[in-house]
Amino acid sequence: MSDCNTKLRFVFNKNKRIEGDFSGGDLSSDGGLLLLRELDDRLSFTEKFSAKISDPRSSDKIKHSQSLLIRQRIYQICAGYEDANDSNSLRHDPVMKMSCHENAESLSELASQPTITRLENRITLEDIRELRRFFVEQYLSSFKSEPESIVLDIDSWSDETHGNQEQTFFHGFYEHYMYHPVMVNDANTGYPLLLHLRPGNSHSGKGVKSLLRWLFYCIRKRFPNVRIILRGDGGFSLPEIISLCENSEIDYVFGYAKNAVLERKIVDLAEQARLHYIQTNQKARLFGDTYYMSGSWNEPRRIIMKAEHSENGTNHRFLVTNLSETATWVYSKFYVQRAEDSENRIKELKLDIKSDRLSCHKFIANQFRLFLHQAAYWLMQRLKQLCLDTQFTKARIVTLREKILKLAVRVRHSARRVFVQFASSCPIQKLFTELLCKAQGSG
Repeated sequence: MSDCNTKLRFVFNKNKRIEGDFSGGDLSSDGGLLLLRELDDRLSFTEKFSAKISDPRSSDKIKHSQSLLIRQRIYQICAGYEDANDSNSLRHDPVMKMSCHENAESLSELASQPTITRLENRITLEDIRELRRFFVEQYLSSFKSEPESIVLDIDSWSDETHGNQEQTFFHGFYEHYMYHPVMVNDANTGYPLLLHLRPGNSHSGKGVKSLLRWLFYCIRKRFPNVRIILRGDGGFSLPEIISLCENSEIDYVFGYAKNAVLERKIVDLAEQARLHYIQTNQKARLFGDTYYMSGSWNEPRRIIMKAEHSENGTNHRFLVTNLSETATWVYSKFYVQRAEDSENRIKELKLDIKSDRLSCHKFIANQFRLFLHQAAYWLMQRLKQLCLDTQFTKARIVTLREKILKLAVRVRHSARRVFVQFASSCPIQKLFTELLCKAQGSG
């Protein structure tokens, strides 16, 4: 019998012997990363990201430049390798090396996990502030001219923690130890402008006011006449956030918790919905509005009411807003779009980009990890923009990864060039060529 360490024999085929070994040469399953690097190079995205971080290392002792480390970590996340431990095996991958290095003549091994971890743990508060500004600048620079309006979604989610991590606390609503990140993203493009890590016992709206004030200032400084609309669930309908929006001339729509006063105000609308259901045996949804003054408010505000009646009984919902459009439009045409524009973006961040892998001990290191995942999401969103008018126009990030990045290639080196051979049976040959032209700015 042949040595199992070098030869492979498959016995399921009775007609012809099938054998194999591991002598195929430089192969990779992530050939699409070359396209991502081409796009990144035109945008100078990871280069600018790296420039926002201080590098205290001695120049004569540096083996891997900071831009290479940043590029390696972000590309790994894009390709589905979310843990720093993955660096130990991917540092040898020929396409990963080619994508991360500055030139093809110096394709030395990439950084190992300890080097990546040291990068994550040397980040300072000033680095965090610079990176936060960086993402907002990237967003504002993406506009060719001043837009008429910008719709911002704000939402939070639970990030379960394990072990003795800084600022991890038990949250009574979610019933586990966690961090409580909050995100502000652009509803039109899905780009996350702000991704802020908070201690696990934070309320949904806690620590948000100062960030929003700064964000509104940055947008208005660039676009003085733009209309800004902020949209969020009931956790953000705090008096300080509502007052901030009004003082900053920001339109807003927030969910609002029901109470005895509002239940009395919706009685007539609810009765109409009940009668409509009885007459038609079809679910009835009626909308109205009223003015209401909470005990913590200094003036009445407009409340949108939804009265729904179906076989499951009544379902009442309330919104607080300063929009002047009809109650039906505000609720059924605008507010409910949060599901697609915000909540689905969080799902992509958590499930496709694995932004919940915040396993460092230091809180600030986990905030930096969140930025790395935010950067990966930005790049994948830009890749998605290239796919407009293709079969991947509405694809999720995980679909783009599996169909475009996960391409088998063979890498061959000669004295004058590096030759990358994609599979002859590659199902997206034409599309990949078109995307490469677009990434280079020639398509």
